[in-house]
Amino acid sequence: MLDTLLETAGKIDEFLDSARENPEIVLYGAGFALPEFLRKLERYGFSVRAICDSNSVKHGQHFQNTYPIMAMEEAAVDFPRARFLISSPVYYEEIRTKLLASLDEARVCDVDLTCAYFFGKGEFRKFFSENIDQFEEVLRSLHDERSRDVYRRVIKAHLSGDRSDFEWASTGTDDLYLMRSLLKPTIDTVYVDCGTHNGDTVRLFLDASDEGYRKVFAFEPDPTMQESLQGLANSQGGRVEIVATGVGDCDGTISFVVDGVFSAIVKDELGLPANTISIPVAKLDSLLLKDDVSMIKMDIEGGEYDALKGAEQIIRTHRPKLAICLYHRVDDLVRIPKLIKEMIPEYKLRIEHQSRSCTDTILFATLD
Repeated sequence: MLDTLLETAGKIDEFLDSARENPEIVLYGAGFALPEFLRKLERYGFSVRAICDSNSVKHGQHFQNTYPIMAMEEAAVDFPRARFLISSPVYYEEIRTKLLASLDEARVCDVDLTCAYFFGKGEFRKFFSENIDQFEEVLRSLHDERSRDVYRRVIKAHLSGDRSDFEWASTGTDDLYLMRSLLKPTIDTVYVDCGTHNGDTVRLFLDASDEGYRKVFAFEPDPTMQESLQGLANSQGGRVEIVATGVGDCDGTISFVVDGVFSAIVKDELGLPANTISIPVAKLDSLLLKDDVSMIKMDIEGGEYDALKGAEQIIRTHRPKLAICLYHRVDDLVRIPKLIKEMIPEYKLRIEHQSRSCTDTILFATLD
């Protein structure tokens, strides 16, 4: 029974609450997610004193003209009360090992800060506790025991926010999106990639297409990605089409925040950041219903549910293989599997967690 998972200690929530006693934080890692992490930490009352980076060339500089970048050894001396928080999910283990070799363990936080990006304090625990019956329903609908085990582990990891729990949930990264196995392309495959970003998953598809493929429709509205994506398309002799349009449950225009890997469609028009633009948005049903779509992938920063509703006719007609991200919104872990099962009850649902952090929980729906 999933209700026993409520006994899991909420380390991420405890950490966010700890700003009242000791707000001083030093971040280690200056990657792409750093601006969002800084905003989140300061919203909860933390004071970020410095940013550490292993690249000595950056030392002495200031991030956003505010935060000094320095060596870890220097920060440990200059800010003796500060705790060190790892802000690089990719190099988490390497950084943690380095910190523990020099610092007292009490000064090294063991939560995955990425969790605090996607969900607010207490948000996941509250939703889970109020909707356990729906989680249980999804658990029963999964095709195999491996997927059910992954689902339980992912829930536990989100409740705790402990990096080790996400590592325990991980199913590995050797076959991302299962492109070489469950979703392996055939000569007739028509692949729809929603949230193409820099083309990484399209390249995974192409690398797995040793038997050939028919067509790729790559949806990415971010204007900063168009030139490089067009270069990828040009290398494929017209079989890859870049579509600079967002996907959703309506046709028209919508606001879009341009923020690298975190770029996303937004419906709330209040308090939009300066990097917001207007983009065309469309239902897949409006654009591709006549195409024999055989595979759809969606990684669109929380827009997956709406985009699935906008592709309902395609899904009911062509029954494509699906790979849908579940980790952007707290309710996606229940509403997306339920929606897909309602559309095609015959789908076999599987779950993979293809990272060691809180990202890349992916639901696969196939007929085999």
